[in-house]
Amino acid sequence: MKTKIGLLFLGFLMAACAQRQGKQEVEKRPNILFIIAEDLSPDLGCYGNDLVKTPVLDALASNGMRFSSAFVVAPVCAPSRTAIATGMYPTSVGAFHMRYPDELLPSLPENVKTLPQIFRENGYATANIKDEIGNGKYDWLFKVAPEHKFEFESWKEIADQDNPFFAMVCSFYTHRDFAKAEEGQFDLEKIPIPPFYPDHSVTRRDFANYYASIEKLDIQVGKVMDSLQQYGLAENTIVAFIGDHGRPMSRDKNYNYLTGLQVPLIISIPENLQKPKEYQKGGEFNRRVNSIDLSATFLDMAGITAPENMQGQVFWGEHQKPESEFLYSATDRIGETDFKSRSIFNKKYHYIRNYHHDFSVNSSATAYRKAKHPIYQLLNILDERGELTVAQKALVEEMPAEELYDIENDPDEMYNLANNPEYKSVLEDMQAGMDNWLKQIDDKALGKDSQEIVDAFNAYGDSSRAKFKNLEAKLKKEVEEAVGLQ
Repeated sequence: MKTKIGLLFLGFLMAACAQRQGKQEVEKRPNILFIIAEDLSPDLGCYGNDLVKTPVLDALASNGMRFSSAFVVAPVCAPSRTAIATGMYPTSVGAFHMRYPDELLPSLPENVKTLPQIFRENGYATANIKDEIGNGKYDWLFKVAPEHKFEFESWKEIADQDNPFFAMVCSFYTHRDFAKAEEGQFDLEKIPIPPFYPDHSVTRRDFANYYASIEKLDIQVGKVMDSLQQYGLAENTIVAFIGDHGRPMSRDKNYNYLTGLQVPLIISIPENLQKPKEYQKGGEFNRRVNSIDLSATFLDMAGITAPENMQGQVFWGEHQKPESEFLYSATDRIGETDFKSRSIFNKKYHYIRNYHHDFSVNSSATAYRKAKHPIYQLLNILDERGELTVAQKALVEEMPAEELYDIENDPDEMYNLANNPEYKSVLEDMQAGMDNWLKQIDDKALGKDSQEIVDAFNAYGDSSRAKFKNLEAKLKKEVEEAVGLQ
């Protein structure tokens, strides 16, 4: 009898130990936090901008890794966020137009899941933080069903969970309207102005305000890091910081140039957590990384196998995939403008195909942009006065059907080689690469839009033009005064 009781007790102890060990194993799984900034190019101190003070993000890079070649799949927020959320190209899942009315949002295909959904199914708590910093933004281009969403909205809620967490914090910075730079905060004469923008005080002040917004963003990231410490989460949390696309300037956001696609990406892994062999504290990761790959990579770091149909690939660690020869991007309807543009690039060349191009970069601006972008007004004014350089003039001339740039020797993408006979073979190779990609992902945006979609976006344009009419007139007057026309 004593032997039987002893065996039962021993079995109980073994079961308890196994349960406790299992819980410890769960607890060892890393927390993962995405911090997503809006409209941000690699313009941080740790990326070489010595005018902007970003001590928090610089420290995050010093304690982690800075990615030198990170790109997004769309140069505007909602398609880009859709790709991050699903690990799928928006054009592949049928969710690609920016600003669908709610009733016309497409449903996500049944075989496609969101990251919070996958993490939750694998024992993770999920949260889209909504506080003084996190705005709880989704901005996904599909009908967000209950199973797609995050569970919680606060640090306290996830801190109270026994399970590890996958969380997201979305900051409004550095979206327009910008913070206003204080007098003397930046030396305007030292601000590097891309050659395709007029080197004018209007441009410099706009960049200064953008820089001021970056510094505000840095303060916000500091508060996020403080929250991790406050709730005892810092030692087990991998932190990833990324911009959802490039800076909100006239030729950058909305357009498939590299300035609209390249973003800062910093990933910091605490000392006590397992790290990929490629990870070097304070180092630079030079492999080209696509934002669509964050999904599969962080699932892998959490010990979760990504769905077979997920298009994102693991970019480091034991299960990493070879670096892709090409990276891709796409733009379709953005508000009242119907772009339909595709982009493919390798380390040497960038090819852009503009299916719609009966407009210029400047004339394709949305009503919102005309009311908020001083450089838009400046380009028009200086064009009328005949004061634009060749590179600047390109922004007010009709866009070409095809563009080809040697991004190794022409990083500003100023010299279109598509019609240069010396680059015919390069052009043909890039065209073939584009065609293969469109076929491979089954690009659903290349077909004709339904009349419902056309009518809805036309109505959006009418409403937007009426809404911003007075603000556009006010901004135009301000820029005219700065140019000396008043």
